[in-house]
Amino acid sequence: MMNIENIGHRFTEIVNTPEWKELQEKYNKCNDIYVLGHGGNMGVADHTAVDMTRLSNGTKNAMCPGSCVVATSLINDTNFDQWMVAWLQQRTSTRTKGQMKKSLVYGISSSGKSKDVNKALKWAADNGMETCIVTANPIAEKIEGLTQVVLGVEYYHTAECLSLLLQYQLTHGSGKECPPIGKNSPDDIRNQKHWRGEIREHSYPDELINIGIDFDGVIHKNSKGYFDGTIYDEPLDGVREGLKELSKQHTLVLFTTKAKPDRGLINGRQTIDLIWEWLEKHDLAKYISTITSEKPRAVVYIDDKGIRFTDWKTCITDLNELGIL
Repeated sequence: MMNIENIGHRFTEIVNTPEWKELQEKYNKCNDIYVLGHGGNMGVADHTAVDMTRLSNGTKNAMCPGSCVVATSLINDTNFDQWMVAWLQQRTSTRTKGQMKKSLVYGISSSGKSKDVNKALKWAADNGMETCIVTANPIAEKIEGLTQVVLGVEYYHTAECLSLLLQYQLTHGSGKECPPIGKNSPDDIRNQKHWRGEIREHSYPDELINIGIDFDGVIHKNSKGYFDGTIYDEPLDGVREGLKELSKQHTLVLFTTKAKPDRGLINGRQTIDLIWEWLEKHDLAKYISTITSEKPRAVVYIDDKGIRFTDWKTCITDLNELGIL
C-alpha cells in the first residue's frame, strides 16, 4: 500500500499547534479569502475557494485565480513571478483599508519555494491584508505577520490531500457545517442540525459543536486504574454505538491526562500514540477528532468523575453524598 504518512494523526497534530489556532482566528474574522497555489495545489486552492464560500452560508467570499485564461493572460502581461501579485491588485483595487484588514491571502504549497505565491503573500502583507501559508516545507522569505502552518510531510500526494482536509477544518472551526454526502444542497447546509444553544459573548463557535469526552472510565474500561501506563483494557459496552450517534451532529474531542506532554514514554512511545493505536484497533478512531490533555471548548462534557454544577449548596451536598467531604 502507498505511504500516506499517517495522515489522520498528522492532521490532529497540526490542528493542535499554535500556528493553526492563529490561522483559525484570522479565518474567522476575515470576509474575503484569496486562495493561491501551484499545479496540484492550484486544484486544491480552487476547490478550497469554492467550498469556503459555499459552506459559509454567505459569510465568506473566497476566490482563486484557477482559470487558465486568467493565469496565462496575467503571465503574458507581467511575468511568472509577478502574475499572482497582479491578480491580487486587480481583485482588491476597489477595496477600502478596512476591507483589506478583513481579507486573508491563503497560500498553499508543497516545496515552499513558489516565487509567485510568496511574492503575492509579501504584497498582501505590505498592503494591510492578513496572510497565511499551508506548506509541506517552510518558506525562507521573511514576511511580517505571516502565519505559517508547516505540514511536515514528504510526499506531494499527502501534502495536497492534507491541505484540502485542513480547509474543511477551517470551515468547521468557524462554526459552520461540513455536510454528509447527499445532504449538501443550499437548504441542507442551512438546516444542518447542531446544538441550538447560544454562544456566550467573547466565546468561540466550537462551543456549539464540540463534545468533550473523557477516555478512562468512559471509553476505555480502565478496570485496573493506571496500572503500567498502557492502554490495556477493552472498550466499555455501547461505546461504538454511542460515539457513532454523537458524531453525526458534533465533533468529539477526547481529553485525558494520559496525553500530558510531561508523561514519560511507555515502551519508548508517547501515550497519545498508544491511545490512537487502541482507538484504531477497536474501530473507534473514525469518530474522534482530537485527543488533548487540556479541557477543550465544548457544549457539554462526558466524564465518569464529573458532577453537574447548578449552585454551590447543591455541589457541597453532592460531594458529601459521594463521600468526598
